Amino acid sequence: MPSSGPDQDRRPLKITKMDDSIDVTEATTGTTEIPSYRPDAKTRRYDRQLRLWASAGQRSLESARVLLVGCDATGCQALKSLVLPGISQFTILSPDLTTSQDVATNFFLHPDSVGSPIAEQSVKYLKELNPAVEGSAKIEEPASLLVSDPDFFTSFTLILATNVEPSLELQLADLLWEASASVGGPDIPLITIRNSGFIGRVEIQLREHSVVDTHPDTTHTLRLDSPFKLLEEHARSLDLTSMDSMEHSHIPWVVILVRAGILWRDSHEGKLPETSEEKAEFKELLKKEKVKGDEENYEEALAQAYRVWGQSEIPWEIKQLLVDESVKNVSEKSKNLQILLHTLSQYVATPPHLPPTSPSLPDMHSSTASYVHLQNLYKKEYQSDLARFKGLLFQTLEKIGLDEGSIADEEIESFVKNVGGVGIIKGTSLRESKEGKGLIAKSIEEYQYDEYDGSTTCFAMHLALLASERFYIEHKRWPGVKCKEDMSEDNRKVEEILKGILSDKAKNGGIEDVFVESIAEVARGGFGTLPTTAAFLGGVVAQEAIKLVTNQYTPLDNTVIVNLVKSESAKFKF
Repeated sequence: MPSSGPDQDRRPLKITKMDDSIDVTEATTGTTEIPSYRPDAKTRRYDRQLRLWASAGQRSLESARVLLVGCDATGCQALKSLVLPGISQFTILSPDLTTSQDVATNFFLHPDSVGSPIAEQSVKYLKELNPAVEGSAKIEEPASLLVSDPDFFTSFTLILATNVEPSLELQLADLLWEASASVGGPDIPLITIRNSGFIGRVEIQLREHSVVDTHPDTTHTLRLDSPFKLLEEHARSLDLTSMDSMEHSHIPWVVILVRAGILWRDSHEGKLPETSEEKAEFKELLKKEKVKGDEENYEEALAQAYRVWGQSEIPWEIKQLLVDESVKNVSEKSKNLQILLHTLSQYVATPPHLPPTSPSLPDMHSSTASYVHLQNLYKKEYQSDLARFKGLLFQTLEKIGLDEGSIADEEIESFVKNVGGVGIIKGTSLRESKEGKGLIAKSIEEYQYDEYDGSTTCFAMHLALLASERFYIEHKRWPGVKCKEDMSEDNRKVEEILKGILSDKAKNGGIEDVFVESIAEVARGGFGTLPTTAAFLGGVVAQEAIKLVTNQYTPLDNTVIVNLVKSESAKFKF
């Protein structure tokens, strides 16, 4: 065994001497800081709602300024459900002082609030729900402010009017309707609330409202009957005979159907299955391609086979929008959605006369690699369609005198991805329905009571509320609130008013029992606000307000009646 040298016998030196050490706080590692993927505080706070309307909707919400005219339990419940998701600012306009009755019905008041301005007290407690939201109170008479400073009202994104006097309600509605008459003028939605006991009504006035995303059940434009070039090439390239059973059972059903459609068209003079016999034959050919009896992807393909002979086309609702005058004739004052739809009409004017391809795909049985590859094909086609759409859009913007950046890229991309989920709602003035003109006149003429149809009872309740509002204008008080002895007389007077509204429907000078009962129920409520009714109606109002502010989902158009006596509700367009 060889002897060890002198260096091998020497004890190793200490790796670190005490006097060479450094303080822990000065020590550093050679690694970079690990990034944190934890959502920020704002995202964590609004996580659930972001899943509903995404970041674009949240930004719209956070820039919204809401005015509440009048202050009661229903209005505060509506504001509560707007403050929590994070609107920018709210203002309560009311000259009233808090009463003990207000405290008994309104959760956002304290017994100490009695005698103080109700607007200030409600703002105080509503602001506690979300420190990020600003709130203010204006202690003035709304009717006087409408005359002295109408611009105050048109400075808001949305206005709520809760149980205000009928004349004030109409004055406010008229102001907003006239303001939106000019092209490019402020189109501020007005939501009015009227409730009496267990009966409630919500009405929405807007001239024209754009919906950028209705959130339809599906936004997929698979185009199985007319596949784009990349998709067709991929489907033709598949060699099913060379695949093992695992690979064969994980081909996405979209590819299976595109391939089957191409082969059918090749052997049938360019035509897809048309008759029931041909469709049955097509499905039999799919079944013969199966390697195993339990291939889930082929079962999905058989279930979706109708998509092959179902013609891809522009949705009917979008076709109606494209021929609208506001879309056909755009200007620098047109809304973004109108300009985008105008561009879409140019886009679909050339073959294949279809809207841009959506990059999204439905869930399906497939291997990860096959699914990702298919998704990438659709994404590439989407990017190509998007580039073509932007080119047409920039030409349109230049033609009407706007810069290319007038519409944000995010908005353009969202529109192209979701062409089938946009819409424009044309509204009617509140005064028209209050005066019994237009659509409500037709509804009265066609009305037939049906004890098994709750909507007919709700319609009778609406007319009872309408007649009671006319009673208020004449007598400066609500029916049934003076004293119990006068209730039957008040009911009789309201019935006389309703006869005038019904006109020819009032047979032999009388009205149907359902109207008499509806008037009695409305008067019995004394036009007071119950906490249960307020909570329910407040939720309905806030839901519709969020739809209007975010321009997402289809809002109420334009009236809903709630009858909590029978747990019924019905919506109408007047």
